[in-house]
Amino acid sequence: MGVDLAAVTRLQAMIEDDPAFLPTAWTSRELAYADGDVARLASRWAAKEAVMKALGIGIGRISPLDIEVLGDEDGVPSVALTGTARDRACELGIADWAISLSHEGGLAIAFAIASAPPPGQMKVLGGDDV
Repeated sequence: MGVDLAAVTRLQAMIEDDPAFLPTAWTSRELAYADGDVARLASRWAAKEAVMKALGIGIGRISPLDIEVLGDEDGVPSVALTGTARDRACELGIADWAISLSHEGGLAIAFAIASAPPPGQMKVLGGDDV
């Protein structure tokens, strides 16, 4: 499990100071979903950090772009991993994520809960099912 809190005003200032920050922290689909709403970006930033904490590896070893946080047509968030984030999840046997996001009063918070597949459905490299 991981949790993170992000200040919306701090992210707003970072974006204003360096607009090139946007495509280094959020995927094009995340940017389109947020549609310029910095609070939405902040909640997704918090989710990326929460996922990193659940993976036990922080920014620098995992790119924020390797963790994509989107919402479905009802706004239910989900996470998709690629690259180093996906590799680490595989190492840990993580098969699924539960993500919760919220923002209010200039703060954004996210919780990430990782889970393994049910017994008998996890393949172990060089071994039998677990």
